[in-house]
Amino acid sequence: MGSELTAGNFGLKTWNSTAMVVNGDVLYIANSQAESNILRYDLKQKRALSAIDPVKISGLAKKWDSLNDLEIQAGRLYVANYGSNRIDILDISSEQPSFIMALGTGVWWGDALNYSLVHSNAVTADDRYVYVPDIEGRINVWRQSDVTAQNHLKARKFARLSLPGCARNCNARMEVMGDYLYTSLPDGMTYVHDINQIQENGNNITPILTETNLSAVMHRHNDGLVYVSRNDGTVESYREKSFNLDSILPNKSEDTFRDYILKGQNQSSRIAKASDLYIYGQNLLHMANQKIHILPMLTLQQNKSTQLNQAMILTESQARERSRVLQDGESWETLTNSSQRHVYMDKILSATLNGNRLHLQSYSAVPVRDLQIRAKIKNSEDWVILAKLDQLTPFSKANFGLKLTDQSRFPLLDGTGSIQLAGLSQTTQNPSNVFDLKISSETDEHVKKLNQIKAKWKIYFGTYDEPNKWCRITPVYAREWVMMMTNLAYMLSTPEFETLWFNHKAVMGHDFFGNDGQVEGPNGFFQPEDYVRIYREILNRNEINLGITNMGGGLGGGAVLGVDTWLFYGHYRLSGYRIIAHEFGHHWGGHNSAWAMSNYGFEAMVDWLNFYFQRRPGSIPYMDPNVNTFHLTPDSALCQGVNQNMVKGVALTAPWNKVDEYFKNNPMPKQ
Repeated sequence: MGSELTAGNFGLKTWNSTAMVVNGDVLYIANSQAESNILRYDLKQKRALSAIDPVKISGLAKKWDSLNDLEIQAGRLYVANYGSNRIDILDISSEQPSFIMALGTGVWWGDALNYSLVHSNAVTADDRYVYVPDIEGRINVWRQSDVTAQNHLKARKFARLSLPGCARNCNARMEVMGDYLYTSLPDGMTYVHDINQIQENGNNITPILTETNLSAVMHRHNDGLVYVSRNDGTVESYREKSFNLDSILPNKSEDTFRDYILKGQNQSSRIAKASDLYIYGQNLLHMANQKIHILPMLTLQQNKSTQLNQAMILTESQARERSRVLQDGESWETLTNSSQRHVYMDKILSATLNGNRLHLQSYSAVPVRDLQIRAKIKNSEDWVILAKLDQLTPFSKANFGLKLTDQSRFPLLDGTGSIQLAGLSQTTQNPSNVFDLKISSETDEHVKKLNQIKAKWKIYFGTYDEPNKWCRITPVYAREWVMMMTNLAYMLSTPEFETLWFNHKAVMGHDFFGNDGQVEGPNGFFQPEDYVRIYREILNRNEINLGITNMGGGLGGGAVLGVDTWLFYGHYRLSGYRIIAHEFGHHWGGHNSAWAMSNYGFEAMVDWLNFYFQRRPGSIPYMDPNVNTFHLTPDSALCQGVNQNMVKGVALTAPWNKVDEYFKNNPMPKQ
């Protein structure tokens, strides 16, 4: 059970907590208000300590304007002041903090190249340097040897690192690991700089790695783990030793935290995207949305034996609660409420533990049967069968009572024995982060396909409503959108697409190219590393906001993806996936690129891949237009009427294409 720190813990009516750091048992909290200060809290004694008031510190005696970040290194507290254009450095090695000096000049004008800061938004430090981003798209670097009282407000910068995209209010978070500086921005953009490349007077030193939609905060703890807050709020831990330069984050995380329960609550809540995080003992300190949560990280002892046990048997009809989603009659307000109606494409069938309830959800458009609720125990490679279930209704939710104790024993998936977890009885409710859960089946072919989807997109339905451009979403459109995106996510997750993508030139006759067109250069023809990077981005694309256009095709870009009505029934037929892929591709490129230039790249490749699969019945999740019967919807209930000539089209009659030809000459290995 976690707890929450509020303004009331410090005798305050309001606060604005923006950053935090821990030194020993003391939590320091940046409270950025008209009279900004740094709050202190004894985590061991669970009591507030006296706050640090800059006006009362000898030698400083100036207000802090907009506190953005805190750092502690070697007994020094570094304070980033956005509006004050400086980094104040305090000695906290004794009971009362004392002022050492400030970096920057205290004003944003003047010699910004060598001395002044232009609104500092973060700070971190190691034994060599102090690193400070500001809104000029850079990280200013000072040597620690220059952090002296004699250099107060006049220390010369040692170097400057390039930080593209960091402008006003970018609120970066930084972490040093060995010889590398990791910088995360709130949108998930993450940069890595090689500290060994820093030389005196170096300017615009470029990052050696950059990735989008990655992390908002990274924190290296002294337990050998690095804790990372992802864009969706999930906190993951990684072994520090596993970090390398192949990608910013290692392939395998040690642990994952998605949910929490506070004292006095009966159900868990989803962790929000962190603005800061820290580890204290076995507790995750998590700051988000003006709240600080202290969340125990439960440690269980795993006991494996050869004893065979039967899994719990559940039937859908016995669920405590059952409901349907995306059904006819559901209101527009509910459909477009993304907190109530969304699905992650790699979790179309999902299971979560919330309190003493097992929550199951299906965004499958057809019934799924003979299910296993499988669980992988954290910090283990062992999968167990938590329960068996007869079926789940299409587009449905079901809740079951489920209390786990020390006596609970779970059969291993491989049939070699069972596992018991010591420590479960210490909690009054099931700890939601003990297991990674998934719904599988050994007999249902549709379930097997859904579980092969690697795309991690979160899809939801937009509030689009603009005459002659956008139409309001309705349940029948929403259901079909889920089915179309399931097919698209499945196709892009297949070995076939991976083969086509990494053999683009052999398939299409030319390399893929960016917005500069068919030219050599950074935004022109792809190099091998571009294919690797973009393939990863395709699968890890973040949110997609779906809608219905009324403009003769569709619209895409950023998170937006909309297509006209005829695609909702035409994708089964000769309309295929060309326009859907075209608008999906606009997330990365415009009409000068191979993302959206007719037969030159992504839109054609995906469209042809769809027809390749259409020639093979049962090869993608949804090939039967009668599942949702969109084409039978009355014209009066649609944005545009159904074209009966399109309905008569047969996908199998689509012309032979380059994908067909490629796989004819280079057949895929049989699975």
